[in-house]
Formats: sequence, C-alpha cells, structure tokens
Amino acid sequence: MPATYATFPSSKESSPAIEHPQAQAGWLSRIFLTWVLPLLRLGNAKQLDAGDIWPLQHAHRAGVVPFRREVERSQSITRAFLTLFGVRTVLAGLAFFVATAASLAGPLVLNHVVTALTRDTYDMDDLTTWIFGLFATQVLQALAENYANFDAEVIAIQFAGSLKSMLYSKTLRLSAGARREKTTGDITNLLLLYRLLGVASLAGFGVIAVAFLLNHFVSTKIYTRYVAFIRCKDERMQALTETFKSISIVKFNAWEDRMLARIGETRAQELKNIWGYLVYNGASVVLMWGLPVFIYVVAFSVYVGLMNEQLTPAIVFTSIALFQLIQQPLRMVSDVIASLVKAKVAHDRISAFLQLPEIDTDNVQSIHHPDADAYIQENVIVAAEHATFGWDDDSPILRNVNLRVNSGDFVVIHGPVGCGKSSLCAALLGDMTKTSGSVYVGGSVAYCSQQAWIQHMTVRDNILFGRPYDRKKYEKVLEACALTKDLQSLPAGDRTEIGERGVNLSGGQKARVALARACYSDASVFILDSPLSAVDAIVQNEIFQKCLLGLLRNRTIILVTHNPEIIASEHVTRALTISEHGELVETRAVRAEGSVLLSPLRQQSTETGVGIGGTDPTETHKLIEEEDRSEGRVAGQVFMSYYRAVGGFPVLFVVIMSQILWQACEITSSFWLSDWSTDATNTSNDTVSETYRIEVYTALGVSSALMVVVRALIVSWSGLGASKRLFDRMTHSLIHAPMKFFDAIPIGRILNRYTNDVADVDITVPLGFGTFFASLFSVGCTVATTAMIIQWKGLFLIPIIVLYVVIAQFYLAPAREIMRLLKTIEAPVYSHLSESIEGGLVIRAFGHNHVSRFESAVDYKINTANKAWYAYLCVTQWFALHIRLLGSVLVFVVAYSLILLHASLSSAIIGLAFSYILKASQSVEGIVHAWSNVETAMVSPERMQQYIDNEQEAPQRISSMDPPTSPAWPSSGSIQFKNVSFRYKESGRLVLKNLDFSVYGGEKIGVVGRTGAGKSSLTMALFRINELAGGSVLIDDVDVGKIGLKTLREKLSIIPQNPVLFKGPLRRYLDLFDEYSDDALWSALRRVGLSDRITSEDAKLECMVEENGENFSVGECQMLCMSRALLRESRIVIFDEATAGIDHDADQKLQRVIREAFVGSTVLTIAHRLDTILDADRILVLDGGDVVSFASPSELVSARSGHFYELMREGGYFNKFLGTQSK
Repeated sequence: MPATYATFPSSKESSPAIEHPQAQAGWLSRIFLTWVLPLLRLGNAKQLDAGDIWPLQHAHRAGVVPFRREVERSQSITRAFLTLFGVRTVLAGLAFFVATAASLAGPLVLNHVVTALTRDTYDMDDLTTWIFGLFATQVLQALAENYANFDAEVIAIQFAGSLKSMLYSKTLRLSAGARREKTTGDITNLLLLYRLLGVASLAGFGVIAVAFLLNHFVSTKIYTRYVAFIRCKDERMQALTETFKSISIVKFNAWEDRMLARIGETRAQELKNIWGYLVYNGASVVLMWGLPVFIYVVAFSVYVGLMNEQLTPAIVFTSIALFQLIQQPLRMVSDVIASLVKAKVAHDRISAFLQLPEIDTDNVQSIHHPDADAYIQENVIVAAEHATFGWDDDSPILRNVNLRVNSGDFVVIHGPVGCGKSSLCAALLGDMTKTSGSVYVGGSVAYCSQQAWIQHMTVRDNILFGRPYDRKKYEKVLEACALTKDLQSLPAGDRTEIGERGVNLSGGQKARVALARACYSDASVFILDSPLSAVDAIVQNEIFQKCLLGLLRNRTIILVTHNPEIIASEHVTRALTISEHGELVETRAVRAEGSVLLSPLRQQSTETGVGIGGTDPTETHKLIEEEDRSEGRVAGQVFMSYYRAVGGFPVLFVVIMSQILWQACEITSSFWLSDWSTDATNTSNDTVSETYRIEVYTALGVSSALMVVVRALIVSWSGLGASKRLFDRMTHSLIHAPMKFFDAIPIGRILNRYTNDVADVDITVPLGFGTFFASLFSVGCTVATTAMIIQWKGLFLIPIIVLYVVIAQFYLAPAREIMRLLKTIEAPVYSHLSESIEGGLVIRAFGHNHVSRFESAVDYKINTANKAWYAYLCVTQWFALHIRLLGSVLVFVVAYSLILLHASLSSAIIGLAFSYILKASQSVEGIVHAWSNVETAMVSPERMQQYIDNEQEAPQRISSMDPPTSPAWPSSGSIQFKNVSFRYKESGRLVLKNLDFSVYGGEKIGVVGRTGAGKSSLTMALFRINELAGGSVLIDDVDVGKIGLKTLREKLSIIPQNPVLFKGPLRRYLDLFDEYSDDALWSALRRVGLSDRITSEDAKLECMVEENGENFSVGECQMLCMSRALLRESRIVIFDEATAGIDHDADQKLQRVIREAFVGSTVLTIAHRLDTILDADRILVLDGGDVVSFASPSELVSARSGHFYELMREGGYFNKFLGTQSK
C-alpha cells in the first residue's frame, strides 16, 4: 500500500489532542489565573518555542466562528461583530462598570476617615472596618477589571482570526479587475489592520461624549492625518515589495541607490504624516491633561468664591481622589480618539475590500449545469459559444469565441505575442469577465501557467499538491516530465526544499515541476500554457513523447506553444490561433520536413527511482533558514543603539528635566491645596488670599500640563528620528545584502520587519519609553512623599515593593519570549498570502477542494500565531491581576498606618497621603506594565538590528581599483573567464567548475546546454551576484572581482529569463530615473515592435503597468525589457532566454534588431531555441558546469557529434542552419 504524504497539516491533525489547561482549571484557578503558572515557570527556565504554547481552544480558532457567513448576511462588519460578540462585549462592559463602581470606595473611605479624624473623638473599630471594606472593594475592582480585559482580548483574538481568514478567502476569489486594483502590499496591510480594531477603541466611549466639543476639531485633524499616513504606508510597502520581489533585477541593473531613494521618498512622506498625527494627538493630550486642572479650579473657585464655603481637608482630598478617578479616563481620551480613528480607517478599508467583486462562479458551466447534457452526448468536454471576455466589463479582449473540444483531443493554441493565448486559457478557467456567451468544462482541470508557479516547499510537495503519495504513479510522472536526472543532482533529491518562487531551480526545472504537478493530478482536462518554451530541444522532445503523447495519452490537452513542429504534428487534433480582433481562427500548418518530434524517442539510460528521495530518505534539504530569535533579555547593545539613534544624552536630559518640572508642579500643587485647606479651617475667609491661591494653583496646573506636552513632543520627535535612522540603515543593509541572503529568507519575513516592527519603532517604542519614565517619576515621587509622611511605618512598604519587583521579574521573561515568538511565527502568514496571490489562478484552476485546502492552511498558520497571542494575553492578565491585588495590600498598609499616626499628623497631610497612595496603587502597576511594553516593543529594534548587521556585498565603488572613466571602460567588451568556479551557497556544490575561455570584444556568443548545465550561473558569475569560489573574470583586462559592484554592473545589460515590471506608468518602467527623451523611448518601442500596442493605450507612455505586469503578456514583458536594454547601449549585453515567450516571427524580427542595435557590443545569448543563435560567431556549450566545447556553429556541426550536434538534430535545425550559412 503506497504511503500517503500530506502537503499541509490540517488544523485538526496539527493540534494536539489535549485539553486546554484553562478548561481543566477549577473556579478558583480561573478567577486568580493560577493555571497560567506552569507556562510562566517554563518561560523563566528556558526559551519558549511554539511547542511550549498551548493549542488554541476550538472556539478561538480561525474558521470556527461563522464570521464570513454573518458578514455576508448582514453586509456589515460591525453588525456581524455585534451579532457574534455583542453579548460578551456587553458583559465585559458590565464588568468594567462594576470595577468603576468599586473604585468609588477609595474617595468615600478617604472622606469618612479624614472627617472622623478631624473630630475630637472617633471609633477605631469603625475606621478599621472602613479600611477593610476599602481592601475588599479594591480586590473586587481588580477581579472585575481582569475579567473585562481578559474577555475583551479573547474577543479580539477571535475577531482578528476571523477577519484574517475571511480576507485571505476573499483574496483567492477576487475578480481579475479587482486584483488589479489591489496589490500584494495593499492586501498584506489589510491583514495587519486587525490590530487596530481592538476593544480599546470602545473603552471610555462615554468620556468622548463629554469631551466631544473640545476635541472635535482636533479629532478631525487626527483622522485626516491618519488616513494620509496609511496611504503613504501603502505606497512605501508597495515600493518595498516591488524592490525585494525583484531584488535580482535591482542588482543586475545596479539600481540599489536609486531604489533606496525611491523608498526614501515614500518613507519621508509617511514620517511627515506620522508627525502631523502625533502633533494633533499631542494637542488632544494638552486638552485632556488641562481639563482636570480646569475642573479643579472651577470647582474650588465656585465653592469658595460663590458659595462662601471653606475648604476643609476632607472636602479637598475627597474631591481630589474623585477627580483622580475621572482624571485617568479623561487623559485617555487622546488614546481613545486615536484608537477610534484607526478603527474607522481600518473598518472602511476592510469593508471596501470585502465589497470588491469576486469571480463569477457562473462563468464556466460544469456537468451539473442543465445545458450540459447536450455536450455530454456529443462527447464535448470543453466548449465556448459566442463568448466575449475581458479583464473588466468595459474592455473585451476575446470576442465571439467559438470552440468545441472533444474528450481526448489534443488542441494547440498559437499566435503572435500579445494576441490573447494566455487570456484564452484564463477565460476557459473562468478567471476572465465573461460579458456574453457561455463556457462549458465537463471535467476536472489541471493548469500549468506560462510563468511557472512554485511554492516554498519540497519538490515532492510541489508535485503532489496535497494529494496522497503513490510512488509508482509519482515515478511515472517524474520520468514523463524529464525530472528524474535533475532530482539526482539535487542535495536531497525530491525532498530538497525549494525557495520562494523556485529560486534554487532553473527556469526549465521550474516549468517541469509545474508540469509534473498538473500530470500527477489525474485531471480530465489539461490546460498547459507554454510549459515547453523554457527547455531545450532534447528535453522538449522527451516531454512531448513521454508526457503529452505518453502519460497523457487519451486525455484532453489544450497546449499553448510557439513550436512549429508541435503545431504541425499529426498527433495534434486541431491548431488554433487568435486574430487581431480577438477571434479564434483554425489553422492548417504544414508539417515540417523531417520533424523529429514525430520520430520515436531514443532510449536513455535512467535509473528509475534513484535520486527521488536523496541520499537520506528521511532528510529534507533545507534552503530556507529558520528565523533567528534572540534569547533572554533584550541585549544592552540594542538599547544603546536605540539610545544613540534617538539623539543620546541631549534628548535624555531634556526629557528628564521636563519630567522633574512636571512632578515638581504636581507635588507643589498638592501641598498648596493642603496648606490652603489647613489655613481655611484656622482663619477667616480672605478674598484676596483665596484669589491668590486660585491663581497659583491654576499656574501650577497649567505648567504641569505644558510639561506633559513638551515631553510628549520631544519623545515623539526624537523617536521618529530614531525610527528613520533605523529604517534607513536596515533598508540599506538589506538592499546591499548578497543574493544568497534572499535565497534563504522568505520575502514575507522581510516584509514583516517593515510592517509590525517598523510600526512599533515609529510609535510604540518612543511612547513606551515616555510612558515608562512618566510612570517612574510619578510613582517614585508619590511613594517617597507617602513614605516620608508615614515615617518609620514606611518600612512596611519595603516587602511590598520587593514583591512588586519579584512579580515583575517573574512575568517579564516569559512575556518577552512569547512576544519574540509571536513576531517570528506571524511572518509565515504573510509569506503564504504573497505566495497564494501569485498562484491564485493555479489554485483556483485545480478546483474548489484546493481553494479550501489553502484556506485551511492559512487558518492553521493564523491559529499558530494566535495561540502565541493568547498565551501573551494570559501571562499579561495574570501579571495585571496580581499587581492589582498587591496594590490593594499597599493601600491597606498605608491607610492603616495613617490611622495609627493620626495624632502626629494633620488631617490635611493624612488626606494628602491617602489620596497619593490611592493614585500610586494604580500607577505602580503602570510602571511595570510600561517597562514590560518597552521590553517587548524593543524586540522590534532588536529584530531590525539583526538585518542591519547582515553580511554585505562588496563596496559599490572602490576608487583605488575602479577603472578610469575616461576613456570609457569597457571600450572593446572583451571577456575572459580564468579557471572560474562558482556556487550559490558556501557549503553548496559547484555549479561552474574551472571555466576557462575568452570572448573577443564585439563577438556574438551563443550559450547552450541542457537545463541546469550552468548557463544562467555564468551570468551570475559575470555580474558577481555571488562571489566566485575560485578563479577570476576579466573585462578588457580588468579583474572585475577587484572593482566596485556598481562600477561593474552599470556597464552591463541583461534581458532576464523572467521579466519584471514595476507597477506604475510605463514611462517610469522604461526610464526609471528620467534619463531619456520621449523620442528615444518611442524609438526603442518601435524597434521591438511594441509601438502600435502602446499607441493603442489612451495614456500612451503614461499608461499604467499593473503589478507584475499583469496587463501585458509574458512575451510583451520580455520585449519591454529588451527596449530598455536598447536605451542603455551597453558594451556587453546578456540575453538569458529573453525570447522564450515570443513567437518565431517576432523572435526573428528581434534577432535582426539585436544584430543591428548591438553591432559593436559583445553579446552573450543563452538560448534553448537554437535558431536564435545559429548566426553567432561562436557557441559555448556547457554541461554540468563544465565547458564541453567552444567553437563556431559550423565547426560544431561538422564534428557530427557532441552536445550541440545532438541539440541541432533533436530540434530539427539543420535546414535553418544551412539557410543561415548560405546567407
């Protein structure tokens, strides 16, 4: 019985079948969260990993809550939230209400105690009862707040998981037009917006109603700035995503500095709007910090001036205690406003995304459709009747398409570049908008895209695509797709991990892996879009015979190809092309004379099964490195690095001075009130004296508020400066990192640094430090003043303070480790999203089951991240609860000490100390919370520092070694390879071995070899994409290994195998840095045959290129790349399979252009189509990284043996070669 092999672990399979400790806990353990203690102990004993964290409870998992169904029913995220979570949100709100009611006990007890102590006699037992009552209500407050916060955060986890799952599902179902509106960066940002919809935006809603008029103007400005900030962030992420997804192109063209400048421009606009947002938020802080002062002044002024009453200690400090209860909510108004602004922006953006049109499932009829019977009776499996298609409703691409394909037919689609061949494939798959007619597909479909989509997983996983592993069937597929020999050369055979987008496979290998995935599917219909264009004639012949005519015999095949022999083959049932009007036209091509594709394939010696599993069947060769995660406390050097980035001692000094002045104003105002109330009870009312006291008290309050805003603005400004420096250093380091870094690091991991980590460094880290210092100074002064007042009984505070420290230390280590873990395991979610967007058409083509499988996969990854979030919530709430309970003990000790000391203290001082300790009990928690937030937030600078410290490429310029600019270098373009060896990884195998050859200046060289022979590696060595393992490369007798990289690369031009287009105006793509005139651009487009295509666009050169060039065919993208190379006029030009996606007529035209435009240049042409290099001066033949032969085409043919001769014979090129020679 064959072994099964699951590509993705399902949620059920991956979650251990154990009960969550919370579910097993008793009621006391649940109340006091003691069930969390084992995780806290473990986090203090070792570095936590994902296996140490409990799995999410079933109800908390993404995909379990029927959120998507509820959103579709109610057509509103808000209504869906209220339906599913409304009751629990109300219960959390009621718990907050209980906590608020319990907090009123403090002022009431203070009033009772101070009033009682001002009398001559009092009942000690009564006061003791009141103090114990205060302790009980404080415990109740702690428990109620803990319940409310905990459940609110659990709701946030469920809500966030559901939103992310739904956004991913929506991404896989977007219509073609909607996909063009939303880039990968846009969708990635949407997944991050769930953080902005936390319950914090609901807390204090009533307070906003009170302060609405004061904050209306400021709130409007905050909203405007935040919307602008998010827009700029999208643009910055788009620039970063494009840069890192096409980093090889950036390096080939020496665009590092220019891409840095482009990213820097978007970053500068983002920082400008963040600063505006923080300034207006600071204005809101001033209003809310000044509001309590205004309340104090007005209340005491009215009480004394208008009511002619005296301020007694009981009245003053009871009032202050009550004011302090509302002071914190009032001061939170700015945070609440910011949260509401973020929530509204997030809500609007997510809602708009969810309302984008989806692919119409009725685009393609299946066998279950009422009209399917007629097709079934006629044995028709694919049909289109009078169908018109476009990428949107307004611009039809294919018109009046009529097509009938019977079961078992072999249909070929061919035609010129850009005629709509790939669009027809997409239309048959239901991916285009159908404006008229009908489409029918009567069976399962397997699809192979023109640009092979490869997942970041092993070769075997890519081929199985989630299906069970059947060894016999699997080996047949490998043999049919000519992969057996390739797998033998991989480090771990088919268990070798493939990097993102197949970075460690050649173009031909990627195409064959994608073809194997289709063949393994056992589908009824195979839609294959140019899978043979990336392989040489021998491999093409082998695949045609063994796969298309062998393994897929009697299956329905729709093949897109430019190969004239396949088009004319007797095995092809029908050959169709697409007219310039977008209509299907049947062709009757004449079979090429002596077609080798019709002759029997020669038997080759292959060992079936050898190499499939590598040298060790249990081993998987890992290309992608595990993400580094620091251990223990955040390193001191990270703090020092951030300290220097902030501005060092000058900034720290100003912040500390503002804190000292703030506390001086606060304490002075409190003692001023104390003296005022004491004098009021001993002397008659003096209007002048009262006015003076009010004025001084007002001045102190206003000064205190101003110091707060000064500190906030300084912290924000210096924090943004630090963020800019760290961002710039990280971006510079990454762009100048060697390519082997990008081969081993998924782009999702890199982008995660630029989303979560940069966001933390922008705002969270500086505000965290500001809050910590504010809390530290406030509590320090408060506790010191209180200890001074209660004299020797302050010694009782020491064990309590020690307990605070012990609890904090017990909490900080696991909290920090879980936060690190969370940041690490979030990255795979975004990598999976990016990968799924690129392969969306392939996933959908294979059927609904595969779409569901990918949705389950992302749910699993979301749940993995959310279980770390849940664990962080648990340890944080455990800490908060026990700190609050300890605060209750602190209040009890101080309050009881004040009663015992009443004989030696005035009632005013007792009231002052009592109000201070009520405030301090909450603020002490704030200190540890603030420092915890700082430590966990400092994980972000730490993670950025890891990339800042990356290994770097060689310098861009080396003034002492770079050749002189005059005369221009290179002048002739001669190239010498001297014993060159090359590998992609330091420990990897050599892909080039002691190459030794010379190319004369101006010579035209063709480079050929079997897939994986080292042709593209030759280019990598020439451009120094990785440094040589041995030997040297000389251009015009200059050792390129000793000069600057930019000096080298800017003198070379390359048209790559996989063209890359940047989103934006076409003019910017052709001339990224405004170096050429419009006439020069039109001339280049005219020479490659694209001027008519661009002229048809309304915006001409300003027409928009969509992400990944989706509005251009692959062939058109290659021609655009060539037009850009024509503009550069380089002395050395490399064509790496540059015309693989172009039909033969267009290819011949481009070859003429190349011969004319680069007549004086040295040209290296890597080709599988030998007719593109038959007129080359010499042919360099590679095999296994060695030079097999290097001579003129006529010499190699006349030898009547060898690799080139075999390629010529297999491809049927002899007649063309003789024609070339006669010319």
